[in-house]
Amino acid sequence: MILLTGATGYLGSRIARAIIARRMPLRVLVRDASRLPFDAAAVGCEVVVGDLTAPMTIRSALRGVEYVIHTAALVKMWVRDPQQFRRVNVQGLMDLLREASEAGVRRVVYTSSFVALGPCTDVNTGEGLKHRGPYSNEYEESKTQALTWLRGAPKGLPVVTLLPGVIYGDGPRTEGNLVGGMIDQYLAGKFPGLLGSGNQRWSFAYNDDVVAAHLAALEKGRDGDEYVLGGDNRSLNDFFREVANLAGVRNAVRHIPFWAGKMLGSIEVLRAQLLSHTPQLTPGVVEIFKHDWVYSSAKAVAELGYRVMPLQDGLRRTLAGMRHDTGAS
Repeated sequence: MILLTGATGYLGSRIARAIIARRMPLRVLVRDASRLPFDAAAVGCEVVVGDLTAPMTIRSALRGVEYVIHTAALVKMWVRDPQQFRRVNVQGLMDLLREASEAGVRRVVYTSSFVALGPCTDVNTGEGLKHRGPYSNEYEESKTQALTWLRGAPKGLPVVTLLPGVIYGDGPRTEGNLVGGMIDQYLAGKFPGLLGSGNQRWSFAYNDDVVAAHLAALEKGRDGDEYVLGGDNRSLNDFFREVANLAGVRNAVRHIPFWAGKMLGSIEVLRAQLLSHTPQLTPGVVEIFKHDWVYSSAKAVAELGYRVMPLQDGLRRTLAGMRHDTGAS
């Protein structure tokens, strides 16, 4: 039996579908079962309604489980109580691993994030980077704290850590699906603009490849090891050129100076603090856009059979999926 956390999220929902397709016994731990993107009863998926911040529900979800894939996280640019990031992303991981160890779980595959490694300009660099700050926002800080704690945890802990790059591809439009939202806005002619020159490089990882690596890690991953699941290391300008060419759209992309982005972000956060409003930008997000986030996936390629999808091919598939979802011809 596999326990999957985060099955209602962008990546987790794709992993759930892949496990179901393989007819592997699956149980999901979710806060709201109505948000599952499939009929759990129809596909034989067990559902436990609970929360990572409640150890009792974690314990219940782990009964009879051999493997855990832990993708659940608080992935937002801002929340009213910033301590939520630590409670979910750090303490939630610690509690889950403690309960998994006591339950005799054979292996946990933990989904970390490229942000936990820190900004990187060297495409030949992979696992082992230590993010020493400063941190752009609470999400980045909490994922770094979780990885730092895990690196110092007992070596016998059966955990394989995966560090995906900037994931894109089909999937629900959650806050974790940043790229999908950017594509939607660009195609609709509503993309507000790129922060900075657009020459900043990201490691674009196609979601189907990241999903496959999670399942491979259950079988082939080495306990205690980390694997970067990066992708095609390309600039943001390259990204929008590829989208424009593949979609046949010629919407101009404005460039927003970082200082202006910081000002807009500060106003958005103030509105969020005073009103019932979700900020569209924060100063922390602006900081993230200032850096390169590129990495090597060589270890995952060699040991997990990970595939790095060329950005053009991945975007072609993404756009085809979007047309299918909207019923376009």
